[in-house]
This record gives sequence, structure tokens and C-alpha cells, in this order.
Amino acid sequence: MSLVCQDPRLESALLTALGHMEDLAAKQILGNVSASTPPQFISEIKAHAEDELRHRDALWAVRPFPEAGNSRERELRLELQNIAESFTVGYFGNPILIQAKSRFNAYVHGALTIEQFPFQIYSCFIKATPSETIRSILTSVLADEKNHIQLGKKMMETLPQAEKLCLNQLLTIEKEMCHKMVLRMTDVISAYVNVGERKESVTASEKLGHVLSADSAATSLWIYALGDSEELAANHMQEIFKRRGLPLPADMVEHVGDEKRHAQLLRQTVLLRRRKLLQQAKYKVLEVRMRKATERYLVTYFSHVMKKFSDPDEIYLFGALGLEMRVFKHYAQLSETTHSVDVAFILDEILRDEAEHTQMVHLRLKDRGFIKPEVLKWIRQTEELCFERAASQVLGGLYAARSWKHEAELV
Repeated sequence: MSLVCQDPRLESALLTALGHMEDLAAKQILGNVSASTPPQFISEIKAHAEDELRHRDALWAVRPFPEAGNSRERELRLELQNIAESFTVGYFGNPILIQAKSRFNAYVHGALTIEQFPFQIYSCFIKATPSETIRSILTSVLADEKNHIQLGKKMMETLPQAEKLCLNQLLTIEKEMCHKMVLRMTDVISAYVNVGERKESVTASEKLGHVLSADSAATSLWIYALGDSEELAANHMQEIFKRRGLPLPADMVEHVGDEKRHAQLLRQTVLLRRRKLLQQAKYKVLEVRMRKATERYLVTYFSHVMKKFSDPDEIYLFGALGLEMRVFKHYAQLSETTHSVDVAFILDEILRDEAEHTQMVHLRLKDRGFIKPEVLKWIRQTEELCFERAASQVLGGLYAARSWKHEAELV
């Protein structure tokens, strides 16, 4: 906020994004009105949505500069809006909230938790801004938000105990996602202020991470493709033992289950956006290219590992080790750079599991006496070669998609 409030144009860009969030919140609220909504609450819920729309208009009206001054500023506003949208929409699709038994249930839990956001962000804005007008508007918005939380508490009392979700878990998720949103916005604003200071990417995977960072459409398709690869990796690991008629190691059963759960989380996070994107031919082509690249990466990598080792345990453990190293490197990079806050949150959830998997693999390798420096070096180099090829193929698809978009705009 101290960075933003030094420049009225930056304040205007942020207020544009915050107003967009209020608009999205109103749509989410009205979208949750359904047959499950108790009739006695419908008028209050609609009034809640009307408050959010009023907040949108107030935030936009108080901008020092209602319109962007040039193309760079327009791009800044769009990036901040996209980040804000991924937080707002993504929060309502988080792994806990989607367990709600009905739309009304989801609304009640959502209202009690996402309404914490204004107190985290607007309060800091009030302290930092030199504008008395902005300060006054944000203060009045916070007063409304207190009433919305009280409304949520009143509605929560009507829910059966069995249908109540863990508010502490939801509040933790909201806080983590809000923090990620702020970090992404800070990166974007810093890059805007310090133009020309970005370090040039070297490898294909680094370039891929950079290209995906601000491209929410491509990120959605890539995350879905990664979901496929998580499940395919789990299947590859099982096949190592099934083909030989051997029982799965005890550690592998849990490992495989986690990989399939990760696949589901990744796909679920971007499912709705992906469906919309695939209505366009260029995105269908791009997704096919991405999914083929991830499949080719896994098949090629496991083929190398199976040629190198004959013992099933070695194949599984060294194969898993290479994949876990890639997941840590690639998922961590995406989590730190993507402007899709919901994607970053899910990637961090998965990385916590992967830390346990990596520890398990290292312990088993050590117990079996498999760890040798030259073998670990071979694994790292082989996996890297396979993934860099896949990243190059995906980059080619992304550049082609951009070209098609440019040609369409010219037409």
C-alpha cells in the first residue's frame, strides 16, 4: 500500500481492481440464491449484493484518474483485475468450501470468511492513502462489511450442525489466498514502476514459467495438463510392479493415492475456466499440445529409467525421485509467479504433500543402499533433458496461439 499510495495513478489502478472484486462478489452472492435459500433470507441476501454493487460504484467514483492514461496503464489495470478475480472466484472453489451441501450453505460460509478480506486490505489502504476522500469511502465500506458478517452469523445459526464446515480452516485459506493476491499485485506494480529490470530467462522451463505468469488462459490449460500428468505418473509407478506380478510396496499405495488426489485438485481448480476456453478452436489445439507434451515427458523419462535399472524398487524410487524434484522446482516457480491466486494456493497445498513423498523416497533409497552421487546426477540430468524438451514444445504452442490471436485482431 505504501508503494501504491505514492502515485494517484497507481491508486486508481488498485481501486479499479477492488471495484471489480466488489462487482464479482455481488454476482457470486446472487448466483447462490436458489431453491435451498430460506425464503425469509432472500431479501437480506439481495440487499447484501446491492451493497457490494454500491461499493463497486463508490470505489470507482473516488479514483483520482477514472481512465487509464496510456496502454501500459491499461495493461496494469487489467493485470490487477485478473489477479483480483482469481482470488474472488477461486476462493469460492476452494477444497473446503466446495463441500457445502447447498448453495445457501456455501453462501453462509463464504460470507463469514471472505468478508474478512476488506478488513485486511482496506484497513491498510486507509492508513496509507493521503486522500481524505478515499479514506472516507473505504471506512464506510468497512462499516457495511461488519453488518454482512453479522448477517452471516445469524444465518449460520439456522444450519444443522452436520452441515457446518470448519470456519477456522476457511479463514486460514482466505488469509493465505489474500496474502498471495497481495504478493502478486506487488510484483506487478513493482514491475510497472521499475520497468526494464526483469532478468532474462535462460532455459525453456524458465521461459515457460515467465510466459504463463500473466496469461491466465494458458495457465488454466497447463494446470489441467499437469493434473493429467499427476495421474499418469501414478499409473506408471503402479505398472512397474503390476507387469511383474508383484505387490505394490506399502509406501507406494499412499503415494499413488496422493498423486491421484493432486490430479483431481489441479483439474477442479481450473475446470470452469477450461470449459469456457475450449469453446475456442485455438485453445483446443493448445491444450492438445500441452497434454501430449506432458505425456511424452513422462513416457520418455520412465523409459530411460527402466533401461538404466532392472530392480522394480530402483525403478520406482529413482523414477519418483526425479519427478518429485521436478514438481518442487516447477510447481514452486509457478506458485511464486502466476497471477492466478487460486492456482498458487493449490500448488502450495500439493507441495506440502510432495515434501513428505521426497522424504519417504530418500529414506527408502538410503535404506536399500541405492544412493550414489553418479546415479543421482544421472537422474537429475535425464529428467531435466526430458522436461526441457516438453517445455519447448509447450512454448511453441503458446507462441502459435498468440500469433493466431494477433491475426484474429488484425482481421
